[in-house]
Amino acid sequence: MKAAPYNMLLEAASRYNILTLTTSCAAACVFCSHHQNPKDVEAFYVNKLTREEAENLVEFLDGNSKITIGESATRICEGEPFAFEYLMDILKLIRAKYPNAPIQITTSGINLDEAILNELESMQNIELNISLNSCNEEGRKKLYGGKAHMQALAAIEMLKRYSIRFNGSIVAMPHVVGWEDLKQTILYLGNQGVATIRVFMPGYTKYTRILLPDENIHQELEHMAKVLQNLIKTPVIVEPAMIDSLEPIIEGIIPDSSAYQTNLSAGSKILSVNDISVYSRVDAYNKLYAAANPKVHFEKDGKSFSCVMDKNKNTSSGLVFNYDIDPEAAKRIKRKVEKFSSQECLMLVSKLGYGIISKVFEGADQVKISIAANIYFGGNIMCAGLLVLEDIETALKQQNKLPQVVFLPQVMFDEKGRDLTGRHYLELEQKFGLAVVVM
Repeated sequence: MKAAPYNMLLEAASRYNILTLTTSCAAACVFCSHHQNPKDVEAFYVNKLTREEAENLVEFLDGNSKITIGESATRICEGEPFAFEYLMDILKLIRAKYPNAPIQITTSGINLDEAILNELESMQNIELNISLNSCNEEGRKKLYGGKAHMQALAAIEMLKRYSIRFNGSIVAMPHVVGWEDLKQTILYLGNQGVATIRVFMPGYTKYTRILLPDENIHQELEHMAKVLQNLIKTPVIVEPAMIDSLEPIIEGIIPDSSAYQTNLSAGSKILSVNDISVYSRVDAYNKLYAAANPKVHFEKDGKSFSCVMDKNKNTSSGLVFNYDIDPEAAKRIKRKVEKFSSQECLMLVSKLGYGIISKVFEGADQVKISIAANIYFGGNIMCAGLLVLEDIETALKQQNKLPQVVFLPQVMFDEKGRDLTGRHYLELEQKFGLAVVVM
């Protein structure tokens, strides 16, 4: 890995509203993706950031949107936010500058203590995503390089005394810790007051050195989630979601939320909000979030119902959806494709994105949609963000006839149009004699 130039941190702040502060992490997770990269991948780490540099990054954040800390949308390997020595000072600066901005922090929970939780509570509108992974000492030792880090559990139990919303997440490793450990961890989180529980299928590349899960693990996780959902109120969501429709189906409802007081339930389909039809899950979520006391028309068990949700404007409804696509993004994609309607067009998408994009263009024949497999990274990787030009070249060679125009996901490239190996998408135009449109 290379040291990230400061402009990459600025890009993360201005483009994604992500504050990137450190790559340092004491957890040493056995499933850490940072150790599964091919040697040619351009990955970066955060060199020791000064307080002044961190304060400068805050100036590039959008105070009208959620500010995220501890997750990355760039090539920078993200670490533990609470390992950054000036984090609490930076959070106070953010709150002073952007008093109404929601702040989401993803953490292992290892560094949380009473003093930190007291400060976080006083800042208000803070949400923690705590990656727990196992609630048992033996299981945690297997996942964290021989260290149990039991202070993470102590932090979760302390959180029940604070008015800080927090979510739990688990990278499911039943082939390492056992299915009973995973079950206990889900139930443990469900009894600790978490808003949601997200169970992630373990992702791995062909370069991984960890024990691999069963090929059917996603189906097994889905089955376990459904069984355990009957035992706890907290929504249990398995990710990534294998979505093949845009129907705004509710995955779960956060306990004691606005939606929890209605007759909505998991499996209900939102039809309209304030008599305006919804396009997708993202559209339904956004319309509900923006509205005060929205009237919701929905379908449940084959019948139509309506309810009025008691909530303020620009607050969570409590409904949990899988992520599909924003209607404005869908319109932009369609408009770009329409500009080339007289030519033979091919859109290459990831395995995860195929179902969604196919629905966006359902009934239209102006573009062919095909999957570009993540061959370069291999393993069970199937997302657009880890596609590289080598994968696109392979997909193009598999076509019976080359298109005149190929559309590629923007998330494949940095702001200069380079993929994760440093290659520019214009190479495809020179090699295959076609036009490349990034969208």
